[in-house]
Amino acid sequence: MADLVAPVGPVDIAVVAFDEPKFDGSIASAIADLVGQGIVRVLDIVLVNKDAAGEVAILEVTDVDGDGIPDLVAVQGDIPGLIAEDDARAFIEEMPEDSAIAVIAWENTWLVKARNAIASSGGTLVGFERIPAEDVMAVLESAD
Repeated sequence: MADLVAPVGPVDIAVVAFDEPKFDGSIASAIADLVGQGIVRVLDIVLVNKDAAGEVAILEVTDVDGDGIPDLVAVQGDIPGLIAEDDARAFIEEMPEDSAIAVIAWENTWLVKARNAIASSGGTLVGFERIPAEDVMAVLESAD
């Protein structure tokens, strides 16, 4: 079990839907690149697959880069498992047959250095919000 690496940046959870899953390794490669660059630290990944008959398989991912060595770090000794099976099951009813979802939790390690500088200067991060890209694009398009 790995120790918690402090300081910890903000953690995001994303749910990604795949109407026709075609996993070719490109997603894992992109995530591994972000991890390698120190931008994020993947905390947990859960994959849910629903086949043509409606049968569901829930898989916990621990080997992000496919080298056979678990890459996910432990948060308070509770990884895998940060995203519980019940969290993943919350999406199953909405899933059509022959589809999949990925639930991904990651730490925004890129923010740690900025947060430390803010704290050293007497500041406190009091808010952190995510604005969906679609909302930003809509504002930019309406400005034209």
